[in-house]
Amino acid sequence: MKGTLLGAALSLVFATAAAAQEKTPAERLDEMEKEIQELKEKLEAKDGKKAHTEAAKSETEALKEKERGRINALSRIINRTRIGGYFDIEYEDYRRQISEFDNHHLILQVSSYLHERVFFNSEIEYEHAAKELKIEQAYLDFLIDDFINFRAGALIVPVGKLNMLHDSDFRDLTLRPIAETILVPSTWTEVGAGFFGSFYLGPVTVNYETYIVNGLTNNFTVKNGSRDARPDLEDDNNSDKSYVARVEAVAFESALTVGVSAYRGRVDDEPGDDTVFMYSTDITLAIPMPEAGGWIPGPLELRLEASRFTLDETLNNAGVEAPHWGKGAFAQLSFHFFPPFLKESFLGLGFEKPTFTLVLLWDAVVIHAPDAPHDNHQRRLSYGLNFRPIEQVAFKFEYVDEDSDEIFGNTEKDGFALSVAVGF
Repeated sequence: MKGTLLGAALSLVFATAAAAQEKTPAERLDEMEKEIQELKEKLEAKDGKKAHTEAAKSETEALKEKERGRINALSRIINRTRIGGYFDIEYEDYRRQISEFDNHHLILQVSSYLHERVFFNSEIEYEHAAKELKIEQAYLDFLIDDFINFRAGALIVPVGKLNMLHDSDFRDLTLRPIAETILVPSTWTEVGAGFFGSFYLGPVTVNYETYIVNGLTNNFTVKNGSRDARPDLEDDNNSDKSYVARVEAVAFESALTVGVSAYRGRVDDEPGDDTVFMYSTDITLAIPMPEAGGWIPGPLELRLEASRFTLDETLNNAGVEAPHWGKGAFAQLSFHFFPPFLKESFLGLGFEKPTFTLVLLWDAVVIHAPDAPHDNHQRRLSYGLNFRPIEQVAFKFEYVDEDSDEIFGNTEKDGFALSVAVGF
């Protein structure tokens, strides 16, 4: 049986070989071409898949690179842009007035170095729990050299030192001096353009600012002086522009600063030539004090500022004659101390340089009253104490004794003011 099966298998193999040998050369060539074509198609399919894969990878890398570019651009913006500002809440309790809390200021500042020579700065002001929203400043600096640089936008008018450094966390008292509210109408912002810079005269650094701005209006009043004459930032009430300049000298490693400011401009609507002149002088002196066993963390500071305006005869918005002049000044003495035995108390624990400051401020203003039996006199004496656990946070308390001419609608401030101010 086995022999029969083996013979059949051999017969089949020999028959298949014989059939193969019977194929013509042309048939064998056709089969080879067919096999080559199939192999070619397989290779092309493989190459196509590879090409598609490479294209997909290339597109993915391009998208990733684009996204990396976006991230890098955002990173650059974040790295060169700063957000800050200041906040305060005040409590005032004066005789014959309703006591109240007031979220007076919330200032948001956004600034950015767009380039090492191009700088943008802005401050948006929310006053009285957002009852008022306005631009405090928004300008662009184009830096040229220490001596001269260009600035344009909504600018803090450089009249008076306190008007320029009016932030709540900078000041040792809650209330601004009267001279800085109705003579120099702090905070005073106008739209314009000009130049600023610094130069050096031996050990003295001289800083200056000078701008052309829209200017004040003619709405000067006996009660509020120049405060109601601050312009609307949207437009100007005449075609003439106002000029303002400030120069200050800084000496003795910033222990002494002396500044002078001047402002001139037309105030009336077209036509007319009624003009206001405003002048201001300020001195800041930091007197080094002995440490006295670690009690004294800072110098004794004296600040003096005097201002005056003169105004041509004109009618204000109420149709009455505006004051022809106003003058005033303030003097502030600040003494810094911190008892060493409080260092381990809750007032000092964890803080590097906590500081108490005793403050005494005298302030007086006189506004001309053309149609009254006497001019408007206002005087204020403030005694204050504040505590700063860190430099940019101040808890303030002050007693205010103010005398005013009530016939002009002034409200006497005789009582207490407390506040918390935070710079961030």
